[in-house]
Amino acid sequence: MRTHTLNSLFVLVGFLCIASVSGQNSRRLDSLLQAHKTQQDTTLAITLNEIAWEFKNSNLDSSFYYANKALAVSKKLKSKKWIASAYNSLANCFDSQGLLDSAAAYHKKSLALKLEIGEVVGAADTYNNLGILYDLKGEFKKSLEYYFKALKIYESEDLSYQKVPMVLGNIGIVYKKQKEYDKVISYYQRALKIYEDNNYDFGTVVTKGNLGSVYIHLKDFEKAIRYSEEAKDLYAKLGYGRYVPYMLTNIGIAKDSLGQNQEAQKIYLEAISLFEKDENRYELTYAQINLARSYLTTGQSKKSRELANQALATCQNKGYKEFEVQTYKLLAEASSQQGLHKQAFDYFGQYAQGKDSLFEKNKTKAILELETSYETEKKEKEIQSQRAILAENALEINKKDTQLAWLGFGLLFLMVIGYVIYHQQQLKTRQLLHEQQMTEAMAHIQTQNKLQDQRLRISRDLHDNIGAQLTFIISSLDSLNYGLKDEQGELTGKIDRISGFSRDTIVELRDTIWAMNKEEITLEDLQERISNFVEKANLSANRIKFTQKVSSQATDPKPLSSSVGMNLYRIIQEALNNALKHAEPTHVELHITERDSSLKIVVMDDGQGFDTSQRTSGNGLNNMRKRAEEIGAELSLDAEPSKGTQLVVEYHVS
Repeated sequence: MRTHTLNSLFVLVGFLCIASVSGQNSRRLDSLLQAHKTQQDTTLAITLNEIAWEFKNSNLDSSFYYANKALAVSKKLKSKKWIASAYNSLANCFDSQGLLDSAAAYHKKSLALKLEIGEVVGAADTYNNLGILYDLKGEFKKSLEYYFKALKIYESEDLSYQKVPMVLGNIGIVYKKQKEYDKVISYYQRALKIYEDNNYDFGTVVTKGNLGSVYIHLKDFEKAIRYSEEAKDLYAKLGYGRYVPYMLTNIGIAKDSLGQNQEAQKIYLEAISLFEKDENRYELTYAQINLARSYLTTGQSKKSRELANQALATCQNKGYKEFEVQTYKLLAEASSQQGLHKQAFDYFGQYAQGKDSLFEKNKTKAILELETSYETEKKEKEIQSQRAILAENALEINKKDTQLAWLGFGLLFLMVIGYVIYHQQQLKTRQLLHEQQMTEAMAHIQTQNKLQDQRLRISRDLHDNIGAQLTFIISSLDSLNYGLKDEQGELTGKIDRISGFSRDTIVELRDTIWAMNKEEITLEDLQERISNFVEKANLSANRIKFTQKVSSQATDPKPLSSSVGMNLYRIIQEALNNALKHAEPTHVELHITERDSSLKIVVMDDGQGFDTSQRTSGNGLNNMRKRAEEIGAELSLDAEPSKGTQLVVEYHVS
């Protein structure tokens, strides 16, 4: 059973000192509204934040307005302190609306600025506020983390008595949700003693109200009603009417438990009306759940289901996971009472799943470790204080400490010298490695130069010797053919073929010499060589239309090696020759596309094609495949009878 524990009340940690009775609050608000009209700079920022706080419990729209105004003034002043304060005001507004994620976001913005400027106590206030928000969201581990951070700071600082018991009470609230009632009573009693010792009515009434809720869990309902009634009356007397319905809900729960159901239902309705007036969705939802449960107890299952469904919609919209689980159980019981057994079964399944994940499994070892960690740090702090006292009486060993310090300096000096020597040795090693790399690079360059000289020499020999001899043979064959032109037609035909073959050989030889004279071949070089070949093909085959398209899409074109360039050229040459000799086309196309990482060559014709599954590859196709394999290119052939042939070569540029 959950009862009302007013942890949300403690969001006001930054402004508790200005709390007053309702009449005084009204007069104070009027005074602040009048004063801010003539104020400027820091004074104005402070007043705007206080106005936002005063409006928080009565008019949320006005509270938002003045909080945003405070933020604008603080940003204009470039004051991180007052920007953080304005963020805190906005977080309080969102909290009052039940928008917990938005409230947490603004509290974290405030916390970051406070830590940045070293405002330790202000950071503790925000830690406490974040603990409250995560408690409301059902994330108890995070809630305790923030509470213990706040408590550690408050106990270490010289502050007024109010803040330590405030956090003790909030820690008790979380433990109550974990059903650790012995710990709850322990933390509440520590808080109550501090409040009573200092005659602080506000803290006393909050703690008594919370103790009333614990007595409900302990099933001491008479005490629960007595404490809650006292708290309700004192909240009204102190001007905190917004928190009266919290106590009304607790009283309703206690009376329901004593069987005073009709009276309890009237009290719940009064609490719901006040929560609706204050737009407190979170507590309104809780009161609705309790009233729905009371209706169910008195057999009013239809009313119970209607009210529970309203509460469930709010829980799912606002993210109230803890209440959502309770509502599923309530709906299961109400549906069962009405005979809606399938719906009852479905709701109970959702309840069981939510209960396991939210309550039982979240009671983890981590929470106990947080408390242990806090207590350990507190003891360590006491030990450190004792050590400081002992250190003042141990000045006689100062001389030995000095000697040890000099010894340490000596060791440090030796370490520095050793590091310098090591660093110099590393530098020398790197220099030797660099010299070795330079020597190897020079040797490689010299080898490349020698290879280039050999290529040039071979190309000159080919051109001057073999080329000249072939030219002489062609000239002699032409002269012989001319002398025999009127005789022996068969002989002259053979001479023409030998002459033509010799001319083709010279062209091939020139292509080879062209490739040997270049270390690298660019796309432009390849295009120029192919254009010469295509031009000759056009002259020899007037009926065939040749189309050549070369394009570059590369952002950083890379040249080809002479070997790769020559092999690609030979593949193109062989493909065009095959099209001319065997395909009987009317149109032959050549497309070369260069990209950053590849070079793609496509040769296609509209000739007679052939069946690739029946026809064995000839020497020409085998030569093309071999050349492609040598340079690591991919070659594919696509042909169908009467549909032409397409050859694709793709070379990946490294």
